Amino acid sequence: MSAPETTGCAEKSNFDKINNNRSPGWKESMNKVFLGLGGNLNDRLGKLEKARELLQKRCGTIFRASGIYETEAWGMSSANRFLNQVIEIHTLLGAEELLDTVLSVETELGRVRSTEQYTDRLIDIDVLFFDDKVIHSEKMKIPHPRLALRKFVLVPLCEIAPELVHPVLKKTMQQLLEDCTDDLNVRLLKPIQVPKYICIEGNIGSGKTTLAEMLAPHLGAVYLSEQFEGFRLLPLFYKDPKRYAFSLEFSFLLNRFEHISACFENNPPRVVSDYSIYKSLGFARVNLSEEEFKLFHLQFENVLHKLPEPGCIIHLNTRPEHLLQNIAKRSRTFEAGINQAYLERVNSAYTALFSSLSHIPQLSLYVDKYHAELETEHIKAIDRFLFENFAETP
Repeated sequence: MSAPETTGCAEKSNFDKINNNRSPGWKESMNKVFLGLGGNLNDRLGKLEKARELLQKRCGTIFRASGIYETEAWGMSSANRFLNQVIEIHTLLGAEELLDTVLSVETELGRVRSTEQYTDRLIDIDVLFFDDKVIHSEKMKIPHPRLALRKFVLVPLCEIAPELVHPVLKKTMQQLLEDCTDDLNVRLLKPIQVPKYICIEGNIGSGKTTLAEMLAPHLGAVYLSEQFEGFRLLPLFYKDPKRYAFSLEFSFLLNRFEHISACFENNPPRVVSDYSIYKSLGFARVNLSEEEFKLFHLQFENVLHKLPEPGCIIHLNTRPEHLLQNIAKRSRTFEAGINQAYLERVNSAYTALFSSLSHIPQLSLYVDKYHAELETEHIKAIDRFLFENFAETP
């Protein structure tokens, strides 16, 4: 999840395999190109990742890539910070063919060009250098005419090619950076500091356990699973909710408290859990009367302050009809009475609960369709979320 350094060896090897039928000397005819990538809207990291993937497929091999830097918008006022990166590509494409390919990648990633020169954008890919060529045409200007004015370009350029000489200004990138008067702060995003305690939350049957089981080893964490199989009060509750609701919720609260406490007594490096203590409060709001909830809430507050607070919460947001299908697949006889109306009330309770926990970083993953690669997609989204929220800056 840290920013890529060099993508050289493996990618060059694959590129060679793809092109091993070319005529002798084809490598010597390749063009060395530097591209600047940036964006400040929506999934910034995801757009950079996808841009690199598409450029690798369509242009050539990514030989080097800088770290990822964050900066305020240049040339305009915006509350949205940019992520920027410079990559070096070796390509057989000519300059105009490369530009056409770059523009097609921007379009595929959702960029809609504006008549304004400086605007917020999903993705921006600039051709900075094309070998040592100087090109001035209606279609393109190479080297990029404003790169010497922009620290968000010069800083990553200096990371991977400090001795590269500007063919017009006759100065190295390092010299241009030293001369640059741009005062915007360009900050390298370092590897993330993953929170020590991450909770996966969601309604009954949303897939919390499956995701948590995959995420824990991915993050080098201890997996903490909820222990309720065989819990004797559950079948009784589903048969007679009003009679057994308080006993069930209070028992669950104590059980969760003891389980979480025991886990952290061993001082694990990191924990991923398929529930949080806040789950007790959400379900209590649905299952208890107002008087019962007031009493329960007092006990919940006593327990809450004795437990570590999650560093972040991942919420699986799923429609009740999908939940019912998943519940049916589990074949737990005591869950047979769960209906859509009940699941809708739980969803509403969770929405209110997570709104009240705004001080804890949260990621909501909407699940519209279950498929084999779903958890893998979720983990990629979680990686980006952690990068955006927990990457260190100097």
